[in-house]
Amino acid sequence: MRIGIPALMLVLLGLSAAMLWRSGQQQMVAADISAEHELVFFSAPWCGYCDRARDWFDEQRVDYLEVNIESSTEAHRLWREAGGRGVPLVLVGEQRIPGYAPAAYASALNLAPAH
Repeated sequence: MRIGIPALMLVLLGLSAAMLWRSGQQQMVAADISAEHELVFFSAPWCGYCDRARDWFDEQRVDYLEVNIESSTEAHRLWREAGGRGVPLVLVGEQRIPGYAPAAYASALNLAPAH
């Protein structure tokens, strides 16, 4: 058991260092992905909430870049680096909005509140 405790301590120390290093990194923002779009929208073809978000953006005439996370390893990597754990994931400027949230989109875009 004595060998197990030092090994466990080393693992915990390594995990703590990794978490500390990760927390020091800056969060990805929309401009990191596209200089031409204020809004970047991560989606997947099977996602119904992504369809609803896309419809909302189109109705509001928002110019956005859609990134299908299943289209390539690069798209999936960008989504993960943006903090992706689910879709839709929306980046508006420096704001990160997970899920389908029209009121949050409207607020981030300085639009009239969503109904």
